[in-house]
Amino acid sequence: MTTAPASTEGGRVTELVARPLLSLWWPELTGVVQPLAGEWAARRDLMESLPIPVGYGVELSTLLDTAARYGLDALAQVDLGSRAHKHQADHDLALMAAELLLVAEARRGAAPAPARPELHQFTRVGGVATPRHRPVPARERPPAASVRPGRRPPRPAP
Repeated sequence: MTTAPASTEGGRVTELVARPLLSLWWPELTGVVQPLAGEWAARRDLMESLPIPVGYGVELSTLLDTAARYGLDALAQVDLGSRAHKHQADHDLALMAAELLLVAEARRGAAPAPARPELHQFTRVGGVATPRHRPVPARERPPAASVRPGRRPPRPAP
């Protein structure tokens, strides 16, 4: 198996999912160059006030929630130069994309996600397309400020 070369360009999920979502539903945020960069900072009091998705939706949810609560003036970006990363398999990126779509739908106030969302994919085994079903993380942790010190909130059913 060959390793995919490192990339210094925007990620595939950014270009195929995050950027179209922002362009269609949050055009005021289209000036954010890398909404899924993986390198960002926020004040503690902000992060304690936001619900945090479990999984890949944390960056998009933080961007959308911050802009919705505090406006564009609460956001800033800095060009940190090129970063290289190894490409993930398309099947793994599809799961990331599904998580982002659930986060976006929740922020738009659309219909709630299914109780147990699944990503239906196919893999080729011995020349035959074989179904593969993967759960899509849809759970969000409550804002940390809403959790009493020393007490963990009850875990939702998987």
